[in-house]
Amino acid sequence: MKKNFWAIVCMALAFLVVIAVTMCRAEEINMGNALKKIPALKQGVAYSLLDNDFSYLSTIELANWKGLTLEAGYSSNDKAVAVLSYELLKLKNYISLPILDLIEFNAGVYGGYGRIALGAGNAKDNNEWDMGFSVTLISVKF
Repeated sequence: MKKNFWAIVCMALAFLVVIAVTMCRAEEINMGNALKKIPALKQGVAYSLLDNDFSYLSTIELANWKGLTLEAGYSSNDKAVAVLSYELLKLKNYISLPILDLIEFNAGVYGGYGRIALGAGNAKDNNEWDMGFSVTLISVKF
């Protein structure tokens, strides 16, 4: 009985410490600032120079410098990709419609590697290198 008593006391003390630490660190959450920190989700099309076919790209913006953008994401050909693109056009700079804020035209090059959906029976198709040209058409910023 004494062993269970001390175990319960230790668990209760640990629980109180967790509550105290949580209450001490509590601060106001500003959703607007939190959403601004989420990187832009970009949707586009890629043309593979090795496979000679088109695929769908979904990437997030990692870095931006003077119009050059480094992105990382996923290709519909089951590859993890890195994209280096340059901003050519943003429609929101020319037309004032809320939905057009999403449309931007970035052209670039991409490199991809591997199959994300690995499985038995398709080992010969795993870990393929890919590269080509990409065009980003939609950029969603929350």
